[in-house]
Amino acid sequence: MKFSDLRQAVETVLLAPQYNSKAYVDDYLKVHMNRFAETVLLLQTVVQPGMRVVDVGSYGSLVPALKDILGVTHITLTEPYQETKPTSEDSFLRNARDGEKYAFHVDRFDVEGRFPYPDAYFDIVIFTEVLEHLSRDPAQTISEVNRITKMGGFLVLSTPNCASARSVLRILRGGNPNIYPVYQRQPSTDRHNHEYVPWEVKELLKLSGYNPGVFKTLDVYEDQQFGRLWKVLIKALLKIGSVFTFDLIKAKDRGDTIFAVGQKISGMQERYPWFLYAQAEKSAC
Repeated sequence: MKFSDLRQAVETVLLAPQYNSKAYVDDYLKVHMNRFAETVLLLQTVVQPGMRVVDVGSYGSLVPALKDILGVTHITLTEPYQETKPTSEDSFLRNARDGEKYAFHVDRFDVEGRFPYPDAYFDIVIFTEVLEHLSRDPAQTISEVNRITKMGGFLVLSTPNCASARSVLRILRGGNPNIYPVYQRQPSTDRHNHEYVPWEVKELLKLSGYNPGVFKTLDVYEDQQFGRLWKVLIKALLKIGSVFTFDLIKAKDRGDTIFAVGQKISGMQERYPWFLYAQAEKSAC
């Protein structure tokens, strides 16, 4: 199936439920539709009948596509812990009036702590737009993702690209390259605490026991800040730079979002990756 056809199919199923919140549809689902379609495209390459799938840090946006397009029947979602809700329950699609069609199991806990699942429990872990929100110990979370993934299972990941063409343009215009670094007036997990560049994500996957068989960056969002001409210009300059620097400047790594599919080949290889953690100082002689 061509991406354009898949994108249309994903949009159809994601917008099929009658959601209670129009803002959720207009400001979230429609804005992220290209990213959802790319995620489904990646999942198509690894999903098999009967697989257990967990969508970490999700509120259920992909459930209709997981069920209606990919045929997944064992779906678990994780949400942040909430005092007013059970830590574990069977549920239906959030915000949808006809959500009974889209059933799943949900567990609520802190994703920067221990996950409430046995070792090697899931065939596929979806980890999209979560990595950048981790504030304390990202490798701890990735180690838990590794632990609950079956050997030979898959991690499907996406995260904003801090080295995108758009971010480069922001820097050249004197701006901040980060997409969402703002602080919240009330306690929130929405803020991006660390936005990654492609080589960091690839290295993190390798040190976390995954072989990144698929790894790419793509533009999936409409550019509201800069006109199309600016975007074309900066991409052209980056391609020229790539040629003159013998690919030291990697033009292909300038999409706004990083996508990867990693297959688990081992346990964690490095608990504290050197590029994410301050190294312990040597004791004075």
